[in-house]
Amino acid sequence: MDENPTPQTYDVVVIGGGAAGLSGAMALGRSKRSVLVIDAGEPRNAPADHAHNYLGREGVSPFELLEIGRAEVAQYGVEILSDRVVAVSGEVDAFLVTTQGGRRVMARRVLVTGGVVDELPDVPGLAHRWGVDVLHCPYCHGWEVRDRRIAVLATSPMAGHQALLFRQLSDDVVVVVHDGVEIPDEELERLGAIGVRVLHGTPQEVVSDGDRLVGLRLADGTILERDAVVVASRPHVRTDYLRPLGIEATPFEMHGTELGSVIAVEPTGATSVPGVFAAGNATDIAMILVASAAHGVRVGAWINAELATADATLAAAQRREGFFERDAWEERYSGDRVWSGRVNAQLAAEAPSLTPGRALEIGCGEGGDAIWLAGQGWQVTAVDFADAALGRTSEHAAQVGVGDRVETRRVDVRTFEPGGETWDLVTSHFFHLPDGGMPDVVRRLASAVAPGGTLLVVGHHPGDLSTGLRHGHATFMFTAEELAPALPEGFEVEVCAARPRTQAHPETGEEIDVTDAVLRARRVG
Repeated sequence: MDENPTPQTYDVVVIGGGAAGLSGAMALGRSKRSVLVIDAGEPRNAPADHAHNYLGREGVSPFELLEIGRAEVAQYGVEILSDRVVAVSGEVDAFLVTTQGGRRVMARRVLVTGGVVDELPDVPGLAHRWGVDVLHCPYCHGWEVRDRRIAVLATSPMAGHQALLFRQLSDDVVVVVHDGVEIPDEELERLGAIGVRVLHGTPQEVVSDGDRLVGLRLADGTILERDAVVVASRPHVRTDYLRPLGIEATPFEMHGTELGSVIAVEPTGATSVPGVFAAGNATDIAMILVASAAHGVRVGAWINAELATADATLAAAQRREGFFERDAWEERYSGDRVWSGRVNAQLAAEAPSLTPGRALEIGCGEGGDAIWLAGQGWQVTAVDFADAALGRTSEHAAQVGVGDRVETRRVDVRTFEPGGETWDLVTSHFFHLPDGGMPDVVRRLASAVAPGGTLLVVGHHPGDLSTGLRHGHATFMFTAEELAPALPEGFEVEVCAARPRTQAHPETGEEIDVTDAVLRARRVG
């Protein structure tokens, strides 16, 4: 048995199986991405009996919601692992995620949605009632304590804002200001105007009787009887396992007050580390449950879009690598006939005005242009980097009786150096290189033109993209104007044009309009 098996690779590993994580996984799974959700089983809303403001699931148990969510994402192939992530290392397309249980998996992208922990004020008895009748959000829990006796613990200057919101729900709201906290005077004025009482002094404890909240033991020892206590927790996101990547928690501030910590992200959910994203409360402590779910979907969609672009870019690179390498063309010319065997239209248009001599034909393929030139009285050197192409050229030339006028050579024009040898005509038809590589080819070919000789370079014009024929070849095509500056001194441009013609569509046979980029120059010096 292999003691160190190769880790399984997923498109995305989601850290945290709450509303944000499962929603992100849903978007990715429905896009046919391979997804693993790793969840430590510690949802932030675990103490709450019900979740609210989640349209269509109002009042649902948080655990029931997660159970439903897990079943839904599983329909799309998403895997769930109950474990805790202890380390993430590596880089985009090759992240290594390690769990406490010893699982190691690879991920092209990582989505962080969990690890948020609420830091509560150090008031005895408060943590015990957290999520029951010690509350923090008027939108999550306010309706359930409407018209009840409510105390708001002012542990920061932002507590006045909480009191304003809970005052909408109850006529009996008391703000208890902790020692060292100052509520702005204008805030106190507003609270007083709407009937909110304000007491000062850190409370001694949250008093309960069995499973019933009694109230707050105040600083002076008296008990303020209450049915609910409101307090702003300080949510902090765990990032210890992300430190190998250089990701640290960022303080979350509002009006100059630090309210917790988050992972800083771009609008797409992207963190400072390429390939690592975050969503939900890990990025914004103010997100309620439905907002976290929505954010998870949005970020999941961004991740999928990034992966789709990466997949297409890789495919294009692989296609390009094969398209411009010798092995691909050896294979192509070893099968059925590729080209028609007829001369290219622009060569037939330009060459008759020239006096036959020695011609160098670049990328001869199966020999159509070389054989035509030989028939016009030229002595032709036909070059290609595929032996199979050269073999076909020689065979076809012999078949039509011009074999003695066509010499073949294996040449890679990308590294071609004529070594002082020159020709009266150097011609290249529909030889293309990606990413602006053709000007260098023009410089090389120009060095092979004899004094008084002609260089003729013809290619597919970018305007052909509109026909659909050159789909995927945008970076290969060129205009004559783009090539002309590559000509060395001593050349006179005779033709620099976009020349229209018609050709049969390879699939439908319908005649369509296309355009050739034509550069013809004569060496005068």
